[in-house]
Amino acid sequence: MKKLYTTFVLLLVFTLGFSQNENESQPIPSDVENEKSNFSLDYYFGIGMLYTDALDINPYLSESNVPTVRRFPFEFSLGMTGDFGKNRIDLDVGFYNQERERDNFGHKVNSANLTLRYLRNVVQFENKNQIFIGAGLSYMTSELEFFDKSETIDLEDPESFGDLAKLNNNQFYVSPGIGYSILSSKDNEEHLRIQLSYDINITNSSWDSDYARVSNSKDETGNRFRLQLIFPF
Repeated sequence: MKKLYTTFVLLLVFTLGFSQNENESQPIPSDVENEKSNFSLDYYFGIGMLYTDALDINPYLSESNVPTVRRFPFEFSLGMTGDFGKNRIDLDVGFYNQERERDNFGHKVNSANLTLRYLRNVVQFENKNQIFIGAGLSYMTSELEFFDKSETIDLEDPESFGDLAKLNNNQFYVSPGIGYSILSSKDNEEHLRIQLSYDINITNSSWDSDYARVSNSKDETGNRFRLQLIFPF
């Protein structure tokens, strides 16, 4: 995990340095140069929905009478945005939880997503609204727990501790995306950004467990769409 955070920080520093050097190399009027040299940092919260490819582990769950994992989780996220000229960098953390039961069988999924995203303003309308395009790098970690409630737990009999399994999965995604920002015509402040990205799985990691060996594990190869409504504060 330390290597992951170090990579994100290095990417952030590199992108900032590259954008600043690009701006300095262009001869522009002094008032525009001052505007481009300004850097602002804002925070936001977001709500969103993911449309994911079906999990590759779903057929195994069905064979065990466990309901499959749905493909439409809803997400809550917190993040910060650095703006400098036409450039923008986001760093956010998203979370979602979903549960499903059928008869005595069920599952619970907890997931966290860390995203570093670079965007560039390519269109600015007369009403000051803006369109951004760019790409990001995302790291997602998920925990899948599935169970059978018909089992009985006898604390004096360790062999009767029930049919319960916990599996972990971690993936990296490359995420091209587009954003539409709605700004106030009076104070030029962003009120809402609609952000759509397509996350391409680049690791295809398999499921493992902190508590047992996993035989015949299945790689997760799916991609996903991610739609966010971002509210600065």
